[in-house]
Amino acid sequence: MKKSWIRCIPGGKPNALALFCLAHAGGNSSLFRGWRDILPDDIDLYLITLPGRHELLQQPMPDSINQLSSQLVDQLLSYINNPWAIFGHSMGAVIAHEVIIEVMSRNKNPPIMLGVSSREAPQFHHSGILHQQSDQLLCTELIRLGGTASELLEIDEMRNIILSTMRTDYSLIERWKLSSHQKIPCHICAFIGCDDPDVNEEQAKGWEVWSETGFTLDVFCGGHFYFNQCPQLLIQKLISYLRGIMKKTI
Repeated sequence: MKKSWIRCIPGGKPNALALFCLAHAGGNSSLFRGWRDILPDDIDLYLITLPGRHELLQQPMPDSINQLSSQLVDQLLSYINNPWAIFGHSMGAVIAHEVIIEVMSRNKNPPIMLGVSSREAPQFHHSGILHQQSDQLLCTELIRLGGTASELLEIDEMRNIILSTMRTDYSLIERWKLSSHQKIPCHICAFIGCDDPDVNEEQAKGWEVWSETGFTLDVFCGGHFYFNQCPQLLIQKLISYLRGIMKKTI
């Protein structure tokens, strides 16, 4: 039997809002491990671990983001009868968007919010071949973006694991094509760092056209991993938006 990709860290209150979190290419759910201490007790934190990492190390990654999203929705369905939201960082934002498209195609309960972090809107996406490049170039890319300790890349075993996951994930994102151009029936909240080398304000603001109900953009100090050192600012924004959206839906 397949291990679940989803782990809940509950807040403690009944009928809590479910917040699902997806990490970047090559990343894992540890990116959000400190969030439970900051989130209020009426929000349950759901960490999503994709195949090929941690306890799912032996599970193969699906061949495309569309297949990945479909399999993830298979597991999500039992959690999304009550209000829910989904947050994705970088590649995780793409997967989160595709998850919502898949949920809509099955006529299931849509989320109240999509949070997209450090990711350009779909109309700015372009394919690439980074996943085919040398280990040295991949290491250079990791260091350029930040988020990976350079010391880990100096340890052969760790570097091999990190680069293997990176190649798989980059292959998915660089070959990805949006599965539907339909707008989604929830708010989209975009977040970027002002010094992100890959995403600018115009590209992040492009998410506005994909929502039927509303859009916000927040720009923080920092780069691609702007919230690594101080996630409180981002989380407080998320909480504020979720509270506001919930009030409008009551």
